[in-house]
Amino acid sequence: MIKGNVVCIRNVKNEDLDSLYTLSNDFIDAGFYMPISLSSWTSFISEFKLNGFWVDFTGKLIIENFDGDIVGEAGFFKSTHYINGREVYYRIFSGHRGKGYASDALNLLIKLFFESSSFSRLQAVTVNGNSESEHILIKNGFKKEGIMRSARHFRGELVDLNLFSIIRKDWLSQ
Repeated sequence: MIKGNVVCIRNVKNEDLDSLYTLSNDFIDAGFYMPISLSSWTSFISEFKLNGFWVDFTGKLIIENFDGDIVGEAGFFKSTHYINGREVYYRIFSGHRGKGYASDALNLLIKLFFESSSFSRLQAVTVNGNSESEHILIKNGFKKEGIMRSARHFRGELVDLNLFSIIRKDWLSQ
């Protein structure tokens, strides 16, 4: 567990599975920019049994408030095979937004990433127009690198994605 100012990030445990599955698949109030992607219970459990949702700085972590409530999920994934780094994602569940949880969790993820790995680059993408997430990224040291045009099918249309990154050299100089 890694503790921040308002949240902790930690690995997923067996006793989290029911709650995490329900929360991760609840898209009633997911936020406008959250892509909808349902997973089956079988595939969810299979992945957990395979690697506990975490291997080689790839996977899913829990964002937990200081009351012990699961308030979100976050993690890293390999975006392409030739980049020396990972892509980060975060999601704060309904009823827990607007409390600084996403920014604190992202700060912890960045620290974990650069202090515990040899990777040189952490990147993130946002759907064009997601100013709240972009603000969180910039506040935590990410720089906008550009726009990936027509990069994702979202809400029935092709949309642009904004690419952000923080590199080890910049993180060390903060």
